[in-house]
Amino acid sequence: MPRYIDAEKAEKVFKDIFCKNCNSYNGIKCSCCDMKAGADIYADIPTEDIQPVVHARWIICSDGYYPYCSECKHEPQGREMTKFCPNCGAKMDGDCL
Repeated sequence: MPRYIDAEKAEKVFKDIFCKNCNSYNGIKCSCCDMKAGADIYADIPTEDIQPVVHARWIICSDGYYPYCSECKHEPQGREMTKFCPNCGAKMDGDCL
């Protein structure tokens, strides 16, 4: 599974480590040292349109038969408790209640 990072935060960490004490660094892309390629790489990385994962679980109704999603409160079609809610897309990685 791919790991997604915030490129702006990664670039800041990189610059804090390598450019913080540099007398030539003035807040713009560095061209004074060998770190330029490393600092510039973050601006060139293609971005992905991602959303945070919503975690939920299937809750069993008091009658013991009808499950519903703890996030959107909808029942799955066919009462099948899948790994993701077909209504809201929540990841069903919690325990059933």
